[in-house]
Amino acid sequence: METPTALAGRKSGLEWDFMRDGIAKGAVSLAIFAASYLILVWTGLVLHESAERLTIIWPAAGLLFMALWLAPRRLWIWILAVQQMVEFSAGAVHSNDFIFRDYVPFALANSIDGMVGAFVASRLISTGVPRLRNVLPFIAAAAIGSAAGAVVGAFATTHMLGGPVYLREWQLWWAGNWLGSLCIAPIVISWTVRLRARRHSAPAGPAVEMMLIGFGMLAMTSWVFSAPPGGVTTILDMPFVILAFAVIAAFRMPPRWSSMLAAATAILVSYFASRGLGPFAGDSNPFVRVGAVQLYLATLAVINFLLAVVLLAKRNAFQQLRTSDERYRNFIAHSYEAVWRVELSQPMDPNLPVGDQIAWLQAHAYIAESNLSYLRLNRHMGVSEADARQWRSDAPWVRIFIDHLGAASHQGYLMDGLQFTIAAESQQLTYITGFRGVIEQGKLVRVWGVARDVTELAALNEQLRQKQERLKLYARELVGAEERARRATAVDLHDGIGQQLVGLSMTLDSLVRRSPPEIRLLLGEATNTVREVQAIAQRVIADLSPPGLYELGLEPALKWLSVYMRSKDNLQVELHVAADETDIDIELRVLVFKVIRELLRNVVRHSGVQAAMVTITRAPDELRAVVEDRGVGFEWQLSLFEPRAHGFGLWSVADRVRDAAGEMTVDTGPGRGCRVTVVFPLGAAKARARQPDLGSDSAVAGRARSA
Repeated sequence: METPTALAGRKSGLEWDFMRDGIAKGAVSLAIFAASYLILVWTGLVLHESAERLTIIWPAAGLLFMALWLAPRRLWIWILAVQQMVEFSAGAVHSNDFIFRDYVPFALANSIDGMVGAFVASRLISTGVPRLRNVLPFIAAAAIGSAAGAVVGAFATTHMLGGPVYLREWQLWWAGNWLGSLCIAPIVISWTVRLRARRHSAPAGPAVEMMLIGFGMLAMTSWVFSAPPGGVTTILDMPFVILAFAVIAAFRMPPRWSSMLAAATAILVSYFASRGLGPFAGDSNPFVRVGAVQLYLATLAVINFLLAVVLLAKRNAFQQLRTSDERYRNFIAHSYEAVWRVELSQPMDPNLPVGDQIAWLQAHAYIAESNLSYLRLNRHMGVSEADARQWRSDAPWVRIFIDHLGAASHQGYLMDGLQFTIAAESQQLTYITGFRGVIEQGKLVRVWGVARDVTELAALNEQLRQKQERLKLYARELVGAEERARRATAVDLHDGIGQQLVGLSMTLDSLVRRSPPEIRLLLGEATNTVREVQAIAQRVIADLSPPGLYELGLEPALKWLSVYMRSKDNLQVELHVAADETDIDIELRVLVFKVIRELLRNVVRHSGVQAAMVTITRAPDELRAVVEDRGVGFEWQLSLFEPRAHGFGLWSVADRVRDAAGEMTVDTGPGRGCRVTVVFPLGAAKARARQPDLGSDSAVAGRARSA
């Protein structure tokens, strides 16, 4: 399982896995770490307060803390082994009375410092890249690690070297190691980010400027802290002037250089303090002297580190915003859609009457921003670029915006799917447009508009509509021709075969009466066969052309249909007709009859009941037919997607209703039966319904309502 440290390293690309590239490169990497650690350990041994040999700063703690934090846990043993070896070697060289056994607790304390700090940091910080939210957890992790190491270090100091007070030694040890982490760790992390995640680092400023800042800060440090105690005579001799330089360095230098300058300043201050110089050397208590220096340097390091990270985060945020803005503007500027932004010099109250809103827009609205497609749209209208920035009441998109202003003002000025046309040279251009208002503090401050050229799409849609109308016309002609052919066939069958069968039946009846008994039986069978053929012919004629529909009207034909279905399909049909059909053309009568017959057949096939009710009513401008049953019902929406291997059923009815500009409503549900309502327009209503809708594709067969 990946450790939190490894996961953080993998996320940021900063993981220090020195064994990944082989033993040789790993050994070189460890050797560089050992050399750097040795320099910092020697620096810490040198920077002791001269009176009681109290350590002011232990910079090696920061390097060990960062090495363990960036390295996978499996490699900690190698880093700690190098740390122990370096500290023992440096102690043996530096001390005249070095005893290995006595030095073990001190090296162990530094190991505990690094391990605890790295462990806590891996839990508190999710990535090694400097982030503002990581500053306080980073400082806290270093402080916790230093405090844990100080427990062992202070014990060794008081019991082996004869330190006077354990709590005092713990504070000094903790402050020295924590100060070392605050000075060295930012250098390590900032340079690691620069080398491995350059996109998260800040570019260097002018070299001359950075050199002047660095020289000035170090020179002022030497000036202030090299003075003997009590030598402050001017404000420039006070140590807080150096904090001002640290702020300037954080603002003008990238974090990697400002952190190095802060660390160099801290070491320089520690050097002078260890020699009994500087503004803090006047106190007779060495604990107070060292504590004051450590507190001052901690303030310097924290201010520099915090400012550096804050400014880096700010710079990266501005860079991301700039990049995002450039991408957005490039995308919008070269978009095929016209985009523009309307600003109001004075925000408008959406609750104003529509007329006042129009006047307000005319007085205060202007085009603040637009892309190339918007300017091209205005050029098509012959509007110059300067005039295109004005709120023009004669502009097509302004007119359509104003037309929908009343309803849109109650919906956040959100409009979509609006269409307008402009005349450009020899062609008519069609645009689909939309608007979105921006409301701030209850008032309209700006409106975004977008329009797309759909001229070609509109032309294709018109061609498709014309072809659909032509196909509908052909279909109606085919249906009419079919109906005439069926009627003619029915007449021929009735007048031809039907009459012949009647005559043959009468002849056979006459022969039966005159024939001897042995022949009479055969003639009787022939008579029955002729009558069966006659019945079949009558059913075929009825299917081709219902009896009475053309001569008597719709109601007699429906009565015949109810009797026919009762005898043929055992379906009891309750018929209610309350409609004057004297002025209804024969085509609509035939269509209504066929629709009702098809719906009754569906009842027979699918409802599971043997009863249905048919109701015909009429209003001045419509004819309504309702067929309902109390059968099993069905899920209408789901049936739209079922395979239609056994016929079209309701689909066929819907198509016929649509062709007649009618409307069909299906009210059904599982276990609720089914009620189908078909409405046909009459007279002027029918003529209006047949007019094509150029702006919509909603001319469908009907509406469905399912429970």
